[in-house]
Amino acid sequence: MSKLTKLVNDPKRFFKDAALKRLGALPDSTPKPKPKPKPKPKPKSPKNIDVSNVNFYQKIPLILHTGESLAAGPNQIIPWIPIFIQADVKFVLLVRNEAFFEWAKKEYPWLSIAFARRGADIEEVLGLLPEAKTIFYPSSTGNNIHLVRFNHLHHVFIGHGDSDKASSAHKALRLYDEVWTAGQGHIDRFANSNFNTAHIEFVKVGRPNLCHILSHSQIGWRERMRNNILYLPTWEGVLEQTNYSSSAFSGQIIREVQELLDASITVKYHPFTGSRDNKLKNINKMTEEIITRETLNATVLDSSVEISTVIPDNNIFICDISGVITECLASDSPIFIYIPVDKEVKVANSNMRYEEYCYTYSTVEELLSKIDRVTAGDDYLMEGRKKAIEYFIGRSETLNNKFIEKLKEIAH
Repeated sequence: MSKLTKLVNDPKRFFKDAALKRLGALPDSTPKPKPKPKPKPKPKSPKNIDVSNVNFYQKIPLILHTGESLAAGPNQIIPWIPIFIQADVKFVLLVRNEAFFEWAKKEYPWLSIAFARRGADIEEVLGLLPEAKTIFYPSSTGNNIHLVRFNHLHHVFIGHGDSDKASSAHKALRLYDEVWTAGQGHIDRFANSNFNTAHIEFVKVGRPNLCHILSHSQIGWRERMRNNILYLPTWEGVLEQTNYSSSAFSGQIIREVQELLDASITVKYHPFTGSRDNKLKNINKMTEEIITRETLNATVLDSSVEISTVIPDNNIFICDISGVITECLASDSPIFIYIPVDKEVKVANSNMRYEEYCYTYSTVEELLSKIDRVTAGDDYLMEGRKKAIEYFIGRSETLNNKFIEKLKEIAH
């Protein structure tokens, strides 16, 4: 009933309830207004351009462009940025993925780094860099076309490694004015292809990020250290017919190789492992569990670790068909490569076959047999390796800093 009705009909009860309410004994029956719902925050609209990290007080003649996402991008620019810095040239790192851009700013706060999401945004960035004349591409991504279309710029493909994979010599690379290669091997891959590359200028510049490894390899692999093994399986590929990965049975390789040699094993999986095969999604964790359970002398590295930084600590290498073979080759140590027998291996053919400088295997038993033979003293591919180092890496160009020399020439 209302307060007025209660006062008229039952005044004693009215005054009693009022007194109790004042003392806090009764809840206030007055209805309270419902709180207004808080407005939902508006979702942030993605930015399309950001040049806040670019030093515009300097003349910037060079651009290092990466169209990669955060998953793959770091591994493809980490080898190059120290070389550009060592050359003492002014350059902008141009990134196309926002998450990768944020990562790069934190990792290299002193660098000039720009972000452009769309093709239309590229024009705005280039408008702010009137002195730019040469763009370098460490990977062949579709959005490279947003820059290659500018005729007033010079376009140089430098890649992020050297590999016999079919993707290392294909028609899309005809977009560029120049392709800089480590050695003659990459040039021969194009020469042995079935398309015209007459307009591309090939320039041998060596592999500057492998210079310290080449210098270190002057000492024989046996004399450098006890047997330390670096195992570098590749990922499972976009299609099953191009799956050259040993990741699926990597646990067996680690276990049985260590039993054979009682050696320390370091494992680094490709960052894309598990992208197509969900069973391999948590490969790092699964391998670490095997190592712990069976008390193996092995370590799993994070996929972001730059390979060239760990190669000097090892003197035996187990690889799949990928660009890491050339990096391991710089150490002038035995390399064992997995060649699957259940599929046709399609590669961009150079003039040296794997069998001439690497020990190939298709089963774990064959791997163990060859490792046992080589470590017992019969390193019968030693001379082939030395030829391959010059052919694929360009020993003289690397040790003479040809890449840095060319960068300075273009910048100045």
